[in-house]
Amino acid sequence: MVLLALGIALSGLGFAKNELSLPAVAEEEKPLVLLTEAAHPPYAYLTDKGEMVGFEIDLVNAICARIKRACVFKHREFDRLVPSLLAGKGDAIVSSLDITDERREKFTLSEPYFRMPALFVARKDEVPKELTPEALAKVSIGALRDSPYASLAEARFPNSPLSTYPTQIEANLDLAADRIDLVIGDEMSLRDWLKTAPEASCCVAAGRVEDPDRVAGEGFAVVFRKEEDGLKQKFDAALKDLRADGAYAAIARKYFDFDPL
Repeated sequence: MVLLALGIALSGLGFAKNELSLPAVAEEEKPLVLLTEAAHPPYAYLTDKGEMVGFEIDLVNAICARIKRACVFKHREFDRLVPSLLAGKGDAIVSSLDITDERREKFTLSEPYFRMPALFVARKDEVPKELTPEALAKVSIGALRDSPYASLAEARFPNSPLSTYPTQIEANLDLAADRIDLVIGDEMSLRDWLKTAPEASCCVAAGRVEDPDRVAGEGFAVVFRKEEDGLKQKFDAALKDLRADGAYAAIARKYFDFDPL
């Protein structure tokens, strides 16, 4: 009887059932959950203590600070990234995902936050003065077979003989052995070869390869669900500001010995 009377009293005071529950947290106050496979240094990886670090971690934390949202990262194996996003277990994927037409159809993508430059490497005594199609006519180029850099060499330098190789190292060794004149590839890998390989003492970076048509790829994007246009716009605006005020470059210098595009 006491419980019944209490219920009647509360009803009389106009309390609805949901009004007795804790207030809901506003959507913009919830931490954003970013899904990543933390297994790819220098982009995102785990330290010996299990801490998630890397270029993407620092960059997105800077973006979150600019948009005034708390952000947390959750590690997922690569094949679980998309299912986890679609199941609502995260707000976005930040895991070095290339921009592709297929991803554009299925998701909302940010503006590119990283593009790997294409680099030419030459022997020290035969560095071309110019890297134009005209200047490199009949200059032989080596590239990784079926790679975007082989496609770029074909598109930009149609009059330069192109040799393709099963591995980039094989192309590099043919350059060192004076069997080809140049190699083309991603700047990070080639600069690492120049710094660490004994046979690379023959060679130097000859310059970046212009890619106005994005033959070698458009870059990495943050991947959102289709309905997240508003969040995409906030990320894009923050990224633009970070690039403009030098903060992006400062973050990149911690992880790369070159300036990403």
